[in-house]
Amino acid sequence: MKSCRIITGGRGEGKTTYLLEQRAKGFLSIHRESAYYLKNNESGEERLLMSDEPIFPDKFGMWYYDQSVFDWANSELMKIKDRDVVLDEVGRLEVQGGGFAPALKLFQKRDINLTISVRREFITLVTDAFSIKDAEIVDISEK
Repeated sequence: MKSCRIITGGRGEGKTTYLLEQRAKGFLSIHRESAYYLKNNESGEERLLMSDEPIFPDKFGMWYYDQSVFDWANSELMKIKDRDVVLDEVGRLEVQGGGFAPALKLFQKRDINLTISVRREFITLVTDAFSIKDAEIVDISEK
């Protein structure tokens, strides 16, 4: 990884809104009502990722999620060799090996400028799990 910038803050403080302004490949987590959609930042394609209703077999915390959507995202991300990349909402799921973890591990070996959003309370967990050193940390609540 060439560089890593972590956009941080609490829930609802504007991390995703900040990342929407970035012109980079990657994926954003869009919250609508009681669900999250994963949006391909380049193509605009969205897929239902999580719901608080038990419509998917996998569950993390209060959310039921569709693993095939993470598989799709990771497949797309693994095609990126060198570029600016954004990933929205990296946290406990990735630390446990799920979510975007496969792509994050691969990016460590690629010429990537990575921008990720991480809730404030999970920064150390994420940086330790993915051996992220010297990341620029931007706290969205201070903007």
